[in-house]
Amino acid sequence: MKTNNLNADSKIFDVSAIFFKEEFLHYLWKFKLFTVQKVRTIYNQEITLVSGGEHNHNEGPDFLNAQLNIEKQLWAGNVEIHLKSSDWYVHKHEADPNYDAVILHVVWEYDIPVFFKDGTELPTLQLKDFVDPSILKSYYDLFHGNEKWILCEDTIGETMVESSLF
Repeated sequence: MKTNNLNADSKIFDVSAIFFKEEFLHYLWKFKLFTVQKVRTIYNQEITLVSGGEHNHNEGPDFLNAQLNIEKQLWAGNVEIHLKSSDWYVHKHEADPNYDAVILHVVWEYDIPVFFKDGTELPTLQLKDFVDPSILKSYYDLFHGNEKWILCEDTIGETMVESSLF
């Protein structure tokens, strides 16, 4: 597995450290902010994303009615997202029938395998291997950088210049 390092304020930090919430992973998935063309399961099975599904803000899996190919086999179902694969068990999804139709477990960090009730392993995508470090640096700078009155005050001038072009 590769590890991405970023330079933030002259300090190198390891982006495999989780410094964000699960909702950030929802954002990455929803807007496909990862190398979509090259994603693979933890067992190196090719994944082709047809549809990421509809973001579910209620009980149940995070994205509903997704469609994807795993090794050229079309799957339709739901996607569940966690910071760590072990969160599947922490949240007791293995005992909840709402999660029986999950076709892909998207995690930042794969720490243990996850199994369905019938003993088959749930296909898992470790997202940290496919996210551009610049996205993580932007997130880190925005939410964990120096305390500022306006979080985007360093880049607001760029936005103002770009908006004046239209």
